Amino acid sequence: MKHKYCSVILVLFILMSVYSSGCVSKNPEEQVPETVTTFLTAINDGDFNTAFNMYTGKDFLAVASIKMIFGNKGIEPGSIEDMNIVSQNITDTLAAVEVECTVLDSEGKNNIIPIYFTLQNSQLGWIVTRVSFTVPLTLDNAQVVDVPVETTKIDVIANNAPLIFIFAVLMLGAGLYIDKKDKAKKKENSRTIDVSGATPIQKESIAQYVKFVPSQQITVGKPATVDVWVKNFTQQPYHDFAIKAKFANSLEPEKINLFFDTIAPGETAKRTWVVKPKLSGWASIEEPTVVFNYGGTKYIGVLDPVWLQVQ
Repeated sequence: MKHKYCSVILVLFILMSVYSSGCVSKNPEEQVPETVTTFLTAINDGDFNTAFNMYTGKDFLAVASIKMIFGNKGIEPGSIEDMNIVSQNITDTLAAVEVECTVLDSEGKNNIIPIYFTLQNSQLGWIVTRVSFTVPLTLDNAQVVDVPVETTKIDVIANNAPLIFIFAVLMLGAGLYIDKKDKAKKKENSRTIDVSGATPIQKESIAQYVKFVPSQQITVGKPATVDVWVKNFTQQPYHDFAIKAKFANSLEPEKINLFFDTIAPGETAKRTWVVKPKLSGWASIEEPTVVFNYGGTKYIGVLDPVWLQVQ
């Protein structure tokens, strides 16, 4: 009976594999533009999770980075009025697409913003691998990326012995990693931020490249996160980049200081505050203070408070 059951699962798995591999799918000329428009529609709908799940690459490190990068280009949810595919070059495995988006700005004016995409055909279908707002992307500079595919139960049964070995190695590696991480955490908690001799800078300037993203559904007594994203838009690196703040009495932070150290030109970096709320209502992270070295000069600036709604 067990063999029959496994055979049924195996048949279903083969059918699903055939379907996902593209044998039962639309042709690339239909799928590629549909994938691009679906990706942009998710951005316009504010559904950044869906957009992130359609993407594999290095342009976006997390869901929040999609929102931040598109927002920096003036593309906010609901602002895309029209999408026009200007050009597309498609092969069996790769595609390059140029789209012109008509975007409504804060003053009610329409702006044409070109966006360049590369896509790759995979077992999951066509996925976005590169997004550029400045440099046109072509098949000549497109690179094939590894697309992770979830392991099924039948794979675990068929490869039981190798997986046990890999699991044991991973457990050993995880133990070493956790030990190393704990030591690094203790070392980081002992670090301090030196603000002496820093030149004040306007908060409006800092707010352009520092964003705070609190977690959703913050509950009393449960750990919550506040992701701090920093984007270096300049041609020189930021050195000794750090952020500290004052936390309300109703918040218990794991650490106060966040150290980014060096942020290269064009790099997006993230650090996270982890806090445990003690009371429901609104709680604030006061005086987020940014300190960094740029071009041989130390700068300091204080941003507006970050408010958390605790349920």
